[in-house]
Amino acid sequence: MKTSEIINSICFQLGIAKAELAKRMGLHPSSLYRKLSRESMTFEELQKCLSILGVSVELQFQFPDGHRFSSQENHKQIVERMGVLEKKLEAASKLDELRKKLIRELRTELNSAVGYAELCQRHSSQMNLYLDKLSVVHGNMERTISFALGESFHDEADEIEPAQMEQLQGKRILLVDDNELNREILEEVLLDYGLLFEEADNGSKAVAAVKEHEPGYYQFILMDIEMPEMDGYEATLKIRKLPNRIRANTPIIAFTANAVSEDRDRAFAVGMDDFLVKPVKTTRLLSCLNKLL
Repeated sequence: MKTSEIINSICFQLGIAKAELAKRMGLHPSSLYRKLSRESMTFEELQKCLSILGVSVELQFQFPDGHRFSSQENHKQIVERMGVLEKKLEAASKLDELRKKLIRELRTELNSAVGYAELCQRHSSQMNLYLDKLSVVHGNMERTISFALGESFHDEADEIEPAQMEQLQGKRILLVDDNELNREILEEVLLDYGLLFEEADNGSKAVAAVKEHEPGYYQFILMDIEMPEMDGYEATLKIRKLPNRIRANTPIIAFTANAVSEDRDRAFAVGMDDFLVKPVKTTRLLSCLNKLL
């Protein structure tokens, strides 16, 4: 039976004019007539229409082995399955966003590399300075490319023994970064290592979080540098000046895309305990955390 025949039959039995039905659906009567005559009603419109008419539709599904189940009886399972699919789609969307972001970063780094190379040719007296900057840019590009390809740097010095990994389980990290995607990626990378996470999107909120919780609540703070309201340098200075020494001495690691030596020097000058450049090897980060326990 066609959709139009079903709805016409229900309206006739209930004594509801299709013009009134169209009004309740938020449609012009001519629009509803047209949809019924052309069998062009969407599934959502059909659901709304049947809901207004007080009709419950139960679908029966049959597997190849003959097993049957009801859509209403298994509604919860269907909703859960849809939830899983939505999460997968969301993850795929974020991955696509990450790749676009990495491409933009590579384009910026490439432009910088070309600029420094030209400066080396034009100003031979400052060639060493520009070569150093060019080396930093190349390092950033290598890390970005490896991160985009899902590769990890193999460095025996950064390998951690299983016993050391056990020491990190249950330890709580405060992630301070104004980029939500960066925080989510970092949590995904470290989720399997038993670490706990809390987030702040600027330095001011990070300081407030450290003050709010009891001393020793956070074992580590991963601090971005460039953030709105309060940057990582100022936030670190404020934490180091807290009256409670346990709070004030919480290990703080600079976690930034800035790789020049001036940024590193300033980070240590304000009291940060280590300096990591994004994107970083997982083993390098874990080794750093283990060292600061």
